[in-house]
Amino acid sequence: MKKLLLAATALLFCATTAFAQEQPGTPHPKVLPMFGNVPKTEAEQKADEKFLSSCDKSFSSRTEASSFFMERGWEYFNEGQIDTAVYRFNLAWLLNPDNVNTYWAFGLVENSKGNTADAIGLYERALKYQPKNSLLLSDAAGAYLKLYTENKKKKDLKKATAYLDQSLAADSKNAYALFNLSQVKFHEKKYADAWDYLHKSREIDMRTLDYQYLANLMAQMPDPTGLFKGEEQ
Repeated sequence: MKKLLLAATALLFCATTAFAQEQPGTPHPKVLPMFGNVPKTEAEQKADEKFLSSCDKSFSSRTEASSFFMERGWEYFNEGQIDTAVYRFNLAWLLNPDNVNTYWAFGLVENSKGNTADAIGLYERALKYQPKNSLLLSDAAGAYLKLYTENKKKKDLKKATAYLDQSLAADSKNAYALFNLSQVKFHEKKYADAWDYLHKSREIDMRTLDYQYLANLMAQMPDPTGLFKGEEQ
């Protein structure tokens, strides 16, 4: 009970910090990955020391504390409170810079904001810790695939394919990887293969299905299985 109370106290400490903007229209470093990678003032450094000291008293290790703040971050992320989530991820990173999940989370946030290149950098930083993590590989591949749709550079499609191959080698049932591979085949104009991978993905997890992509694929080639039918059918 004492440990839980101390943990709650540590959480309350960070929750009371305001996200004031440095300048109008400029996000506070607290809500940017790794605090925006900007030098901290003496006051900010002292605040960090106070926070770390509080966590040292609240948890058995900084690794445990880091995991605690990651969990709180995901809760806020899933509620759509992105700035608050990133701040929690930042605290988790401050506690344990080797926590792979912090870089993964930062990548997801940047990807959701449309900062694809930044997201890729963060995913690949996470991959240095877990190079065979199937889900992480498929997220990185998805970002490269998104980048390809933006600039049409073949090197990005090639990189996405390489990551997807590694992802499926680690877990052949990764529905997200299969769906992304379907999109790769679509861009390569291999529509039969695109349908095959789409169905494999759908059979594992219906949540991977993107109806805009489905419409685009049907416009190029009818579903060979007949499961999905266009208006003319």
